[in-house]
Amino acid sequence: MSEDRENPVLDRRGLGKYRIEALADGIFAVAMTLLVLDIKSPVNREFETAADLVNYLVALEHSFAMYAISFFVLAIFWIAHHLLFHFVRHVDRRLLWLNIAFLLLVTFVPFSTDLLGDHGHLMLPVLVYGANLLALGSLLAIQVRYLVARRELAAADLTEAVVAQMWRDLKLYAAVPLASMVVSLVSPRTGMYMYLLLVIPTFAPSRLDRLFHPGAVRVDSSSEET
Repeated sequence: MSEDRENPVLDRRGLGKYRIEALADGIFAVAMTLLVLDIKSPVNREFETAADLVNYLVALEHSFAMYAISFFVLAIFWIAHHLLFHFVRHVDRRLLWLNIAFLLLVTFVPFSTDLLGDHGHLMLPVLVYGANLLALGSLLAIQVRYLVARRELAAADLTEAVVAQMWRDLKLYAAVPLASMVVSLVSPRTGMYMYLLLVIPTFAPSRLDRLFHPGAVRVDSSSEET
């Protein structure tokens, strides 16, 4: 273990990143867990038959859908934050505060989810939820820009190609909430399910994944040629 990891304060380029990563992991875990509380179980209500219970659960379809969508949305933003910090070597005070602001918005997602789940027929909850996700994506973009400007905080493999791919993914993070809010003017249900499009840059094969191990890519391509 290197001395700068054991004593991150001694490294003049900045502090170690491990505590902010641990804080982010904990806050994401709590926020993702709180989402299930938006699904209200029947209190002081008895069901005569299993069919009555099934009908009750079917009526909660909107709440179940919002829970699943927001859970995956938070997972997507956690993955994006995890990928970003793969390219972070050190942090300074400004980067710490940018992350704290990002995590503040993460903790707001359970509330905006509950608001949309209970009042999805109104436009205001749709706007609040969309604005919440837009702000999350914007703060990720600000962090990328900050790392580009402060190269001493970034790892050596934060290349121009990596940054360009990040910008492409972040544009989708902005486009989907905007499109969802527009579509919700016509069909709130369709607008809600449009957030699943955020899965595309997460699970689809990405150039960013290949850029993590450029040496492996060269080895594979050379083996194919032989």
